[in-house]
Amino acid sequence: MSKLTGWRAFTALWGGQTVSMIGSGLFAFAVGVWVYQRTGSATMFSLILFFDMMPGILIAPYAGVVADRVNRRTLMLLANTGCAISSLLVAAIALADVSTGWLWLLYPALVLGGVSASFHGAAYEASFALLVEEKHLGRANGLMQFGYGVAEVAAPLAAGILLLYMEIWTLILFDVLTFVVANIALLVLAIPKPATGDGEDEPTGRLREDLTYGLRFLRGKPGLLMLLLLFAMLNFLASLAVVAVTPLVLSFGDEAALGTVTALGGAGIIVGGLLMTAWGGTRRRIVGLLAATALAGLFLALYGVRPSVLLVAVGAFGFFFSLPIINASSGAIWQASVPPAVQGRVFAVRRILAQASGPVAFIVGGLAIDRWLSPLLAEPGGVTDVFGPLFGTGQGRGIGLLFVAMGALMILVAAIGAASPALRGIEHTPAEPTGGAGPTLTEPLPATGPTILPESARTHPADAAPHA
Repeated sequence: MSKLTGWRAFTALWGGQTVSMIGSGLFAFAVGVWVYQRTGSATMFSLILFFDMMPGILIAPYAGVVADRVNRRTLMLLANTGCAISSLLVAAIALADVSTGWLWLLYPALVLGGVSASFHGAAYEASFALLVEEKHLGRANGLMQFGYGVAEVAAPLAAGILLLYMEIWTLILFDVLTFVVANIALLVLAIPKPATGDGEDEPTGRLREDLTYGLRFLRGKPGLLMLLLLFAMLNFLASLAVVAVTPLVLSFGDEAALGTVTALGGAGIIVGGLLMTAWGGTRRRIVGLLAATALAGLFLALYGVRPSVLLVAVGAFGFFFSLPIINASSGAIWQASVPPAVQGRVFAVRRILAQASGPVAFIVGGLAIDRWLSPLLAEPGGVTDVFGPLFGTGQGRGIGLLFVAMGALMILVAAIGAASPALRGIEHTPAEPTGGAGPTLTEPLPATGPTILPESARTHPADAAPHA
């Protein structure tokens, strides 16, 4: 039987990955609920997120080199298998019903999953430009964002129902089955080998040189470097929101309210992803990216204005609606600006620089919420007298103040990006293979005319802001 190619291969790859993301959402929901219920600690919860994400970020340079050296379909098959083994280990720990003092056993299992996901991600995003024409990259990335939205809605709803009837370890086994589905989808498609120019952009076989290739490539792309800095800040802010949204909502609502906020956030991603799939984004993708970033900041601030489930729900829908526009526009910019033959190595650097701020935010956010923010506006006097009349007083209102500040900073980041000549001119430089020594430093081109559910590393694109 002939294997699928082109757009049909992409839709098969996307379909298998979407099923896998639903399973990873079940995994993240189940593990997050289990740990938080056992410990009641935002710090412990943030440590789980840290060990799920940070190892994959650290291994990303090696994953990128491997993705450019080997068959990308084979690499995804092996990486999915590694993620499945990680889930089996976590399921075994949950089945053993270990005490709180032994929850550290989760860390090595999560490390395996994070590392495997990093190799999968390196091969997955580097395959887009090999299957999809450049003019359709915006729609392809929009379809990917739509898949994230489906997983965002389906996973918490399914997990909430299934946990009523089964143990947490059996729920995690569903994640294992979804990796099997993803591998079946990979077996029926073919991913062509990327074409190279004069051979100088091929992996050299010398590990140190290949590991630094991505950095040398980006030195000649000031617009891409500026986009990385923008996403590093966005990921830091959104990762704080990942940790903060649950204690924020539970400070004035119940589990049903949290479920409503989560579901509406997922609905926002679905609507935004469908919009990008049908529309493809603005003609100049960076314009749509920056406008959507400012819009996301506005809705993120809405989370914290008052202790209202309605306001948080509206904020969640709007914030998540903006993310597919941001992420799809960014993905299309990168895929059009970097030659397919070197995307594994370059996207590895992209993943490190864009996402490294996230795990730091998990740790800082958990400690800050437990020690300072939860009680910040609870007692009269001092800060409470200044901000209390605006944002309310009581337990958890300090977290609301945090959301307002994060939204304002996100709007500021968008404004700084709009003022940057390098970022405004990012789409004026075509993707060209570069020599083995890397590109030379160039001046930025001038611009003309007007890139929460507890999230698993297994569902992150290279620079996507995690879901709050």
